[in-house]
Amino acid sequence: MKKFAAWLLLVVLLLSACLTAQAATPFRTFTLGTDDDLIETQTAYDPVRTMIRFGEETLKQPQDLRMGPDGNLYIADNGNKRILVVDKEGNFVKEIVDKKNMKSAMGVFVDENLNVYVADEKSRAVLVYDKNGKYVMEYGKPTHQLFGDTAPYVPQKVVLDKRGNLYIVSKGNTNGIVQISPVGGGEFLGYYGANSSRISLLTHVRRFLFGENSDVVAGIVPISVKNLTIDQKGMVYTVTEAGDESSLRRLNVAGKSTMTPEWWIELNTSVAVNASGSIFTANANGTIMEYTSEGALLFVFGANDALSEQRIGMFKSVTGMVVDDDYTIYVLDANLNSIQVLKPTEFTDLVHQAFTLFQQGKYAESKAPWTEVLRMNSLFTYASTGLGEALYREGDYEEAMEAFRNGGYRQGYSDAWWEQRSNMLHTNMSTIIYVAVAVIVVWQIIKLLDRKTGILKPVRFVKQKITGVKLIDQVLYVFQMLRNPYDACYGIKREKRAGVLSAMIVLVIFFVEFVANKYFAGFLFKTMPDGYFELLNDFISVFGVYALLTICCYLVCTITDGEAKFRDIFITAAYALAPMIVFQPIKLVLSNVLTFNEEFFITLIDVVSLGWTALLIVLMLMYQNDYTLKKTFKTIFLTLFCVLVVVALMVVLYMLISQLVDFIASIYGEVVYRFVKKV
Repeated sequence: MKKFAAWLLLVVLLLSACLTAQAATPFRTFTLGTDDDLIETQTAYDPVRTMIRFGEETLKQPQDLRMGPDGNLYIADNGNKRILVVDKEGNFVKEIVDKKNMKSAMGVFVDENLNVYVADEKSRAVLVYDKNGKYVMEYGKPTHQLFGDTAPYVPQKVVLDKRGNLYIVSKGNTNGIVQISPVGGGEFLGYYGANSSRISLLTHVRRFLFGENSDVVAGIVPISVKNLTIDQKGMVYTVTEAGDESSLRRLNVAGKSTMTPEWWIELNTSVAVNASGSIFTANANGTIMEYTSEGALLFVFGANDALSEQRIGMFKSVTGMVVDDDYTIYVLDANLNSIQVLKPTEFTDLVHQAFTLFQQGKYAESKAPWTEVLRMNSLFTYASTGLGEALYREGDYEEAMEAFRNGGYRQGYSDAWWEQRSNMLHTNMSTIIYVAVAVIVVWQIIKLLDRKTGILKPVRFVKQKITGVKLIDQVLYVFQMLRNPYDACYGIKREKRAGVLSAMIVLVIFFVEFVANKYFAGFLFKTMPDGYFELLNDFISVFGVYALLTICCYLVCTITDGEAKFRDIFITAAYALAPMIVFQPIKLVLSNVLTFNEEFFITLIDVVSLGWTALLIVLMLMYQNDYTLKKTFKTIFLTLFCVLVVVALMVVLYMLISQLVDFIASIYGEVVYRFVKKV
């Protein structure tokens, strides 16, 4: 009996521990990987408690949360038409109630003198109270003509800068944030930080067809700011519910955004900035994001309480958030009428410690915490980037390159490679010059001896034997396309200087070079992640597209009185790839030695090779079919149109076959089910 009781107690303790761990973190944490996609990482923040009661007080549909200079939390308790002030532990401090003036509390802000500013949408004003909660004044709708007679003034959120200027988010006002000076009881300074209108290509077409003022294109307005905050330097941060870069912006004094976040989501409702410059946003569904001061994404975490589980760490409708200096997060939930508190984990403390040391210029000191972070999670790319920055500033460029590559930070890798390459050139310049001079001298001596004794005669004999092979000669005929396209086309069509087999070999060479540039280019110019291959897609994209284009081109040429046979088009089109075949190896080599400072050369090679190839294709169609230039371009246009039609038919056919397969599978499943049921 005692053994049974002991085992039962052990099971209960284990279950309790599991349930406690589960209750502590009901969400997963993600960070940004090297491929700009989210990857799971260690828990960044642990939910530690939920504050529902504040003494004898509770919340009712709270709408905003701020932390005052006194360290207390100021809550816009809209349902109770008040500002509730509590300390960080949730103990009641005071409340500001004004039955005469305060009709709603949608936003709140506290200045350095503990004056409280309340955005009251029902009163259509921003109310001001002193530190004792006494009504001082209000800022009503601006009367300045630049504000606009029909522009709505429904204050939702408010912040102040150090000069006392107010930045007010007005519901439904798409002109931007309302900026008001305290001078003269509220002088309108203008609109600030308006979002841009997002106009699609279809909308541009409609405007072109129906005019700028047509009802068809009416209603295209920028998205309004949802919430805002201000940091110690006076920079204003805004969030919107849009799912683009305007979801988080940092505005300068001119109202222009100075930061583009690496990653964003929709429905952002809150933004907070702590003393270290770290930026936090939250959307209505409870997803919280932490960014560095430059907009680099650190963590994504949080969970939506869609099933009303009411577990700590899950949210229903986030309307406010603040973050104190030790990175403790206070999240206000309007549906749950609560404030949830989240604390950083040991892993996150290390990240913040390293980041703070780096910002202070203590690069050597930041290496240890960055290394420890990588030991805990080798996939945490920002740690690799931070370590690379520290190594770069210490002059250890080779190690910095490796760290930057692990972190996927191409600009840092480019800077480190520039310095490393300069050091290598300075160290080995004399050796390089000696080797180059020696090679030139030796080659000149060999040429001189060859003229007198013919020592290169065996080499020339072997070369003639090799090039004398018909297939090799046909493949090498590709260079004739570069020297004289007309002669090359004539030789292919009339003299049979190339065949289908040689054209296939040329295509294989092109395919090999294409794959090599895609997967083995230098890190700075490589488009594919390391270790990731999709050779089947590459094969289809090269050979499948080539076959489709040549077939469609032949069909079009047939109906437009073209003289070329399918064989001629197939072979000549392959040989027209000569510029790309010649330049791609050069591009591959340069991509492994150049930095972003010389990126122009890579771009130049792409432009020249593609342009030259396009020109050869045009000339090929003209010479092979005896077309005029006008008819040639007409043929190209019809060929592209034919390709689009074929692709559309293939897509439709694929969809029909898929539906047929699903239909047959459903009938088969129904028959099997009924047969089994009868049995």
